[in-house]
Amino acid sequence: MNRVYGLVCEIFLGIILTACAAENSASPTPTPAFANAPRPIQSPSATIFPPTLTRSQIDSSNPITLTLWLSEEWAPNATPAGRVLQEQLNGWKKNNPTLGVNIVLKKNSGKGGLLDFLATTRDIAPARAPDLITLDFSDLALAADARLIQPLDGWLAPSIENELFPFALRATRVENQWMGATFVADVQHLISTAPPPRTWDEFTRQKNAWFLPLAGDDAFLLQYLALGASPKPNLDVNASALVLGFFKRARDLGLLPDAAINLKSSDDGWSAFANGQIAMAQVSATRYLSERAQTRAAQTSAIPTRDGNITTLATGWTFAIVTDDPARRAASARLIEWLMQKERLAQWLRAAQRIPATRSALPLAVDPPEYAAFLQTVMERATVAALSPQQAESVRAAISAVWKGQATPEQAARNLIAVK
Repeated sequence: MNRVYGLVCEIFLGIILTACAAENSASPTPTPAFANAPRPIQSPSATIFPPTLTRSQIDSSNPITLTLWLSEEWAPNATPAGRVLQEQLNGWKKNNPTLGVNIVLKKNSGKGGLLDFLATTRDIAPARAPDLITLDFSDLALAADARLIQPLDGWLAPSIENELFPFALRATRVENQWMGATFVADVQHLISTAPPPRTWDEFTRQKNAWFLPLAGDDAFLLQYLALGASPKPNLDVNASALVLGFFKRARDLGLLPDAAINLKSSDDGWSAFANGQIAMAQVSATRYLSERAQTRAAQTSAIPTRDGNITTLATGWTFAIVTDDPARRAASARLIEWLMQKERLAQWLRAAQRIPATRSALPLAVDPPEYAAFLQTVMERATVAALSPQQAESVRAAISAVWKGQATPEQAARNLIAVK
């Protein structure tokens, strides 16, 4: 099979080079830039087209209407952000009269969600699959593993890749191929009405209560990562014991309220903070942007860690290309570039009260400048990480056992060693 595949590629490359030579025999034939590139992820029947030909694949005499599957939250015209998006799509059509866009809305995730519908359509009615799609980080990796989407290397302008924050690029690389263009992100940070502590020791000395989401994964995972540990392949017993010990110490001092053991996400403590019931909370930047009018006196800062290392967890959504038709693939890439141009992206996400995943759009989308600068500092150090379902269950059990006095932090941490 490899010999046949290689022979086909040689023949196809020969045709291209022969045509080029016939057109301009005085010019030497350059070595194709894609010659040593990784093999694109594609369907078995797909024809291989070199990324360097993407622009010339669009035939202005042949109209194309792209199908873009979007999360329902971005519905054109339905919200202020949706109206901005519709204006930008209208501008796209005006500047590219032969390239239309048909928007199809889907749920974010789960049954009937974007990824589920994409996989089902590919298997049952592949002709109805979209040309491009939006996916969150976790679904992007699954889509790439299932060969549902195409690599972006060589198809998008290098400036987009260069503009992405490190976490946004790392999260979209699968088997050393760039699979998604991250357009929106979210990170977690501290919000407080008291002077924000940098370290665990400063926090315990200041004696201001802090809401941490101990019934979820984020509080443990962020502190664990700040110690330089990795959850793969197994949780580190020493780092786990340190984090569990910090939770116990804070609880014993009355600095972690009893309600923290029931908080599942970083936003569950928002109401208590906004109502003045707590001095500090771990929240998402998206929640803060959308509801900060309730907390005008609040300060934002990095989440305190043992040594003051700036660490945060990031999530994001990306554009991904599904089609393997060269002309439609090139048109899809051009649409992504249009929407991710910094002024357009900033205008769209400012209306949505969300954070761009590119450096140049961030200060244009977020006010005041001090908050935008703070977010940039945090996002440069952000990490995309998750516990496995088994690890998450075990960590929650360990936190509960320590909280209830059923195990010491060291005992609970040792029970995590073998969990993958």
